[in-house]
Amino acid sequence: MTNAYMQEGLDAFKSGQVAMQMNWFAFFPGLYKDPNVGGDKIGFFVNPAGPKGHFTQLGGQGISVVATSDHKDDALAYIKWFAQPAVQQKWWQIGGYSALKAVVDAPEFPKSAAFAPQFLESMGIVKDFWAEPSYAQLLLDMQKRVHDYVVADKGTAQQALDLLVKDWTKVFKEQGKEVASQ
Repeated sequence: MTNAYMQEGLDAFKSGQVAMQMNWFAFFPGLYKDPNVGGDKIGFFVNPAGPKGHFTQLGGQGISVVATSDHKDDALAYIKWFAQPAVQQKWWQIGGYSALKAVVDAPEFPKSAAFAPQFLESMGIVKDFWAEPSYAQLLLDMQKRVHDYVVADKGTAQQALDLLVKDWTKVFKEQGKEVASQ
């Protein structure tokens, strides 16, 4: 999901306002090709391990077929076509991302892009995280609070986190969910 906060983060990195930035692999081809920050001026690394292990989240959007669609057979035929190794290889070559073993296990894959080794390592530690239907709003709230503290230099880290808890509590209450008292 591209939004203003993600773009602001990319812009801050490309303009030199920040030395590093965390983002989805989907943005790496553009960053690598950027004449100001790309090529031999940029490096890529996998998320560091945390206290409960070393994991990364698989980003991107899945493909779904609506069960009540009049075109369900067409959608399933498309998925079958798209999942073919040759199509997935081409998809990777033109900037898409494939986790198909036939593509990522190929001997030439680690040298196929500057960030391919990190992509492989990340795919090896992907963990399925709990999905929240209010994810988009929660993400926007978090990006705003992190941006305000890190980029705009507003307040302290603790203040940003405290405001984020208030934002998220409001979202969950509006959704009719119980919120633990703090």
